[in-house]
Amino acid sequence: MSFTDKELRLMAKNFVEKSMRIGTKPNPGIEKAKKKYPKLVSKLLKKKVFSKFSFDEKEEKIIQELKDPDYGPLIVEWKGKYYVKTTIGHTVRLLYSDTDPECKKFVQYIKEECWKRGAHVLDIPTNTFDSRKHLELIPFDVAAELPETSKLMAKAYDFRIFIGGDEDINWTRGLEDKLKLSAPATQKIRDILDKYKVNWCLFGWPIMRKKDQLFVSPEKYKKVFFESIKETFSPTVKRLCDHYKKLLQGAEEIRITANDGTDMTLSIKGRKIKVADGIMSEEDVRNGDNGLNIPDGEVYFAPVEDSGNGYIKFDYTTIHGFGFIKDLELKFEKGKVVWFNAPGNGKKIFQKFLDTNTGDKDKLAEFAIGTNPKAQFIGETIVDEKIFGTIHIAIGNNSGPGFGGKNKASSHQDMIKVMRGKGGNVYADGKLIMKDGLPVGFKFSK
Repeated sequence: MSFTDKELRLMAKNFVEKSMRIGTKPNPGIEKAKKKYPKLVSKLLKKKVFSKFSFDEKEEKIIQELKDPDYGPLIVEWKGKYYVKTTIGHTVRLLYSDTDPECKKFVQYIKEECWKRGAHVLDIPTNTFDSRKHLELIPFDVAAELPETSKLMAKAYDFRIFIGGDEDINWTRGLEDKLKLSAPATQKIRDILDKYKVNWCLFGWPIMRKKDQLFVSPEKYKKVFFESIKETFSPTVKRLCDHYKKLLQGAEEIRITANDGTDMTLSIKGRKIKVADGIMSEEDVRNGDNGLNIPDGEVYFAPVEDSGNGYIKFDYTTIHGFGFIKDLELKFEKGKVVWFNAPGNGKKIFQKFLDTNTGDKDKLAEFAIGTNPKAQFIGETIVDEKIFGTIHIAIGNNSGPGFGGKNKASSHQDMIKVMRGKGGNVYADGKLIMKDGLPVGFKFSK
């Protein structure tokens, strides 16, 4: 399965225009110009378009100054007329996997849509092979550095978008010590992005891996991925999100139970319920929700960080760069992981992940309910965590405006639990809101 060219173009248009609302923003040069020339700037803003001979010689001289890009520019001359420029283009950093031709084509269409709407785009190709080679070749002490350009770029962009996935899900294997040195720099970048409220999107794409790194057939991997993307924007996802939000609204304590012995509680007191439905609306931005996943479909929140207590078993945990863990078991006390286990080499993978990261890497960060009916398990977190009939819990960073939590860490690790068909229940202040993985009181449209 793949998208037609027409579908790719339409999806790019909707993504730029509706999901992210990329285009222009108020020209900051207006305030700068007002401080120097308040009367003239007020006159210009009323006119918007005027001829070259509309002002006296002194004013004309100032108008020439306002054509400088340092003012936005505020004035643009075009075919014998002057135009007052009240907006300037958003700046977009577009990082993408360059090993998949269809992904590259989609990125091209996104760039074109951004350009049409007046935005500036820096597109950067990447892949896990280069990421691994970079980590292999750099001296160990360089891994700890945070280049000044990285700090400047982190706060310079209005939007940071990644489109793609991992060609090699184990690309850090054997290099964990170097990666650990880079963890403080990674956390620093997160802090900068949070401070400047940079909008972001992680747009997953079925980048093909080696067969031994796929958990389903290549055909199913691609089919489920694309169907999940399409379903993101369906009325059903929106209805499910709204339904769960209502069930959770105003609650203080959440309890999770299942047939496998799972019994965990956490506090939601004072925390906002968030809806992830593939659209970053004006209301979302006002509420501090400045990021998106696609595929999307979940209701989530940052629990009170020291409130998590109990035992929980997760079906699927894919750790970026480290590998996949089946049946990961965790125990929480006061919001912190105090014990963990997993079959095979799962325990070792999880330990390496914890050892490699820094900050509140092992503290409760998120609770979420999946609401995308087309999502199925494929071993890709961005799809797996959206599966209808699942919940997921994350540990690590949640301090950004999108979560509203207090943890600061170099990582944010999601872990997915299948509730449907496994006696998985969720209670909000003792009231059952999910029974055997299904939303209580929800009716699907015929």
